Amino acid sequence: MATTAASAVLAAAPLIGAQPAHSQPYPPDPPTLTLTATTVAAGDDLGFTGTGFIPTEGVSAFLFSKPVKLGRFTADANGTVKGTVTIPKWTHPGKHYFRLKGVKSNRSLGAKIIVRPHKPHLADTGEDRSLVMMGGTAALLALGTGTMMVVRRRKHN
Repeated sequence: MATTAASAVLAAAPLIGAQPAHSQPYPPDPPTLTLTATTVAAGDDLGFTGTGFIPTEGVSAFLFSKPVKLGRFTADANGTVKGTVTIPKWTHPGKHYFRLKGVKSNRSLGAKIIVRPHKPHLADTGEDRSLVMMGGTAALLALGTGTMMVVRRRKHN
């Protein structure tokens, strides 16, 4: 009996203080890439979220037709990377490919995007006075025409 009790204590000893096991989903969720937009103007920002990278891994963002590195980001403890990049103003309009690439894992996630032409934003120069100016111009033309008519009548009389 003493041998059985000692065996039970020895068998249970490794379990004391043991941490519970956390189950991992199997198969693991597939990597994903989510963009804030699939059509963006050159010069504008594009937000993204990528999953499936190694925790704390460096992840580079690229724009392809002609490879352009848009930035480097770091995945969090879950292997998720989030960020915002600016599409260069000189990017040619049309279809392009946005890609995230893990430095260690070599994992690559990508999505097709459409880049519209860059439209520079005009500066706000203040109040719009075009109607006032057009009204003033019309009044001056009417005054000039009236003056011409008066002068011609006086010459004929």
